Amino acid sequence: MALNSKTDGKLFFLDQRGSIKREVSVGTEVENLQKWNINGQVRYTYFHSEGISTLDGSTGTELGYEMVSDSNLDILDSVKLLSFGNIDANLQNKLDVHEFILLGDKHYIYETYYEELPSNIPDSLHPAVGVKVAACIIQEVLNGEVAFQWDGTQYPELYSASQENNNFRDPTTLLDYMHLNSICVDSLDNNLVVSFRNLNEIVKIDRQTGQIIWRLGGNHSDFALSQDQIFLRQHYPRLIENGKTLIFLDNGHDSLRAYSRILEFQLNQSTKTINSFKSFTIPDNFIQFAGSVKKEGNEYFIGGGSANYSLQINYTTGRELMRMSQKYSSYRALKY
Repeated sequence: MALNSKTDGKLFFLDQRGSIKREVSVGTEVENLQKWNINGQVRYTYFHSEGISTLDGSTGTELGYEMVSDSNLDILDSVKLLSFGNIDANLQNKLDVHEFILLGDKHYIYETYYEELPSNIPDSLHPAVGVKVAACIIQEVLNGEVAFQWDGTQYPELYSASQENNNFRDPTTLLDYMHLNSICVDSLDNNLVVSFRNLNEIVKIDRQTGQIIWRLGGNHSDFALSQDQIFLRQHYPRLIENGKTLIFLDNGHDSLRAYSRILEFQLNQSTKTINSFKSFTIPDNFIQFAGSVKKEGNEYFIGGGSANYSLQINYTTGRELMRMSQKYSSYRALKY
């Protein structure tokens, strides 16, 4: 397992029992340690917090830079937001902690939040003059050039889907109305599957045009969901089993449903119907914020996020195989 200590500026590599096998001090706040195998070479990436942790202290994000290192954790690259279109990196060049995908050396997909004053908020939401939003920005960068950019504010249909931080009548607060917390690439067509916590939606985005292909969940789902299939404040959607299954952590909500689940959907993306569905209620504390899940055979490895634990469990028998309590919350916990 790979973990990090945000407060101590250390990276930890643990065995199955949670014993520390390797500890590396990097001298700064770090999060989201990930391991990659790129053309037979091991790479590690981690997020390096720097400066203020939010754009103005009101959004649930952290800004900084992504570090790319070799197998010895020697730094190969420090990745920053690039200027492109309406994005001026001279004003804000920091990335956000929530997602970084390493596709190859000098080839990345990342996201950030960027302050904007949109003019396309629907009149039905009664937007104030000068209302500010934390725009969700995705960039794909290859060899130092932006190959693709997506800006959530360009899709006005998403404003009305917001469930939190959406008082568009308030011009004094920076509104994180979408809150992007995860991106993965669909291996079947190379498009992006993106999680927006504050919409209760998982959205598929065309990686060439930026257009929305489909929306799962929330108030405007393209897929009809039964009551049991409705999810809340989700994290870490991933496509597994050769792209057939969408799996993610359904966090729940402190007042609407204060327990967390693992959900698996097999989607017919052409007809926008659900072929099969599986739900597993996590027999542990409610994960209000953050968290992750990875599936191995008939086991789930669960990062407990704000509930301060990591858990490996056999979902067919309910047998707990490993549980590690943590002093602090974790963004994700990943097993390699």
